[in-house]
Amino acid sequence: MILVIARREWQASFLSAQAWTLLAASQLILAWIFLRVLEGFSGLQVAQRKVGITLELSVNLFSFTAVLVLLAVPLLSMRILSGEFREGTFNLLGSAPVRLTEILLGKFLGLAAIVIVMGLVPLEISLWLGLATDLDLGLLAAATLGVWLSGLMFAAVGLFASSLTTHPGLAAVASYGILLLMSVINHTGGVWSGGATLFDWLAWNEHLFWLLQGVVRMSDLLYFLLFTTFFLALAHRRLANRRLG
Repeated sequence: MILVIARREWQASFLSAQAWTLLAASQLILAWIFLRVLEGFSGLQVAQRKVGITLELSVNLFSFTAVLVLLAVPLLSMRILSGEFREGTFNLLGSAPVRLTEILLGKFLGLAAIVIVMGLVPLEISLWLGLATDLDLGLLAAATLGVWLSGLMFAAVGLFASSLTTHPGLAAVASYGILLLMSVINHTGGVWSGGATLFDWLAWNEHLFWLLQGVVRMSDLLYFLLFTTFFLALAHRRLANRRLG
């Protein structure tokens, strides 16, 4: 049943122009960034190149992809639950012999599929460069993993925000608010003495940074797994409360 719901969400996303527009816009922007990185790197003398082209692509192209995914996910997720609340279709789905966990995971997987496609765009662009030079495929794999893990956490946040209200616009605002807080919280560490380490750990971009460097640490993987699960659990609790009335 989870895959049935996921396929339904996937098809619904691509029946509208929103997903296609976001994917097309992302590909155009990332292609432009790729050309800028390539132009800047090729314009340097060999002695001036402190890092290889693969790391340049990872730090610039893949990091900007994560930002684009962050901007896109709230728009893709804002109607996934709140739209059904507003139209009354969630009551029909909830009355079917299917558990809330299956409904939530199905919708999450449907949204995650779009995130995975967006995360493949910079990898596809970068691999074309492999026809002309050697690339560090391990670094590209780690960077792609980082974008995917970040995107899946964003999707969980979007689902939770969408479960809070019947107004898709408010759901998008709530999602952006949570993601913005998790993006800048490490810059507030200096306000409280000794709190910098905790706030650095709470910021998703601090964990993505290591993956973009090609360093796959268990602590970073656990961070994304923990917060993805956390927001999915909050969304599940919200749906359970709604079913109870």
